[in-house]
Amino acid sequence: MKKSLLVALTVCVLFAFPLSAHEFYVIPDEVKDYKSGDVVKINALSTHYFTVGEELEPVEVNEVLVYKNGKKTGGELPLAKNADRLWYETNYTLTDDIPTIIAGNRKGGFYCRFTDGGYADGSKAEVAAAMPDKTISLTRYFAKYSKFYLNPAVNDSSFSTPLGHELEIIPVTNPAKIKKGAFSKAKFKILYKGQPVSNMQVSATYDYYNYKSPDTYAQSEKTDMNGEVSFKIDHGGVWIIRASDTRPSSYPDTDEDNISAIAIFCVK
Repeated sequence: MKKSLLVALTVCVLFAFPLSAHEFYVIPDEVKDYKSGDVVKINALSTHYFTVGEELEPVEVNEVLVYKNGKKTGGELPLAKNADRLWYETNYTLTDDIPTIIAGNRKGGFYCRFTDGGYADGSKAEVAAAMPDKTISLTRYFAKYSKFYLNPAVNDSSFSTPLGHELEIIPVTNPAKIKKGAFSKAKFKILYKGQPVSNMQVSATYDYYNYKSPDTYAQSEKTDMNGEVSFKIDHGGVWIIRASDTRPSSYPDTDEDNISAIAIFCVK
């Protein structure tokens, strides 16, 4: 099954300040069954439209890693710019059939919002020095995490091993066992710095759901006291689970921290 690439969609919208930040995704160029010896082409993209690249941030803030049995395998994969698709891409050759997670990180950074609605990248001190005529209304630290379950197996238990992301979506239901159906559900746990997060709004959608509208999700539910949340799996194909956490900042001279996480898997 190939991932849907909405190449005909063109978006050109200008805001003084973005209504919401781009999501960060890592996803194979083709979603299918992979086995030892296969070369997997991986795309890393920033977008409001899921599988369509929308913005090319500096390559050095994008990180793509491979995990097996809950442990990192090797270092960062080298990324090449695809200017036509507005994303970065890399290749990874599977050396075995061990269930593999492709993990991405839009490395953390700071930006400041101004009272006039505009914004600029950088800490409060950096932005104030560079733009003394502007009044800063908010300073935020942000980071984004994404992971794709490449070749899950029904007899594997490592799918539930945290990778150590600051905010992380952990499948409680093995992705290899998630099937579509009128009564099918999949459960996930949300961790912030390794601890469950209760009463968090978490969203889920599938590729091609209302694809002409940005940041649109098919379902939204809150986590319970154990940090767990379930979604109906009523469609096949690529599914995306998304969580976001905003709280007072742990960084000096910064108002808030915003961390987002995405988990992607394929339902057959």
